[in-house]
Amino acid sequence: MVLIQERYSSNLPKFFHLLEISYHSFNLDRCDEKTFYISVELKHKANKVLCDFIYILDQSEMYGAISINERYKQTKLFIQQQFNHSLMYSDEMSLAYSFSNSNFFKQHIEQFAKKYPKFVTNKAKRSYL
Repeated sequence: MVLIQERYSSNLPKFFHLLEISYHSFNLDRCDEKTFYISVELKHKANKVLCDFIYILDQSEMYGAISINERYKQTKLFIQQQFNHSLMYSDEMSLAYSFSNSNFFKQHIEQFAKKYPKFVTNKAKRSYL
């Protein structure tokens, strides 16, 4: 389980601390030099949903959120059903940032940096590695 970090959590609803974020999978072929994707499982009690975090790398800082793809609608519904809360972008950033502190993230961003070193600068590496 990944704990939500303070960087983006100032406006994060308190019940999000009940949410577990677990690594699910990583496929380097889904990524390109500007975007890093990693699949995670969000879990609360016995309920869970898969989603993908996307991290944007071509900025001065690395930003992450939930990827708007085929899993996004189920993720929003999961948050609504479990916590009676509408998922906000700030929530997504908090969740993605928290996951970026996990060993799974660090392991896979290193793999990514070997294939796509252009935007994984020393500054971005310090923020996430």
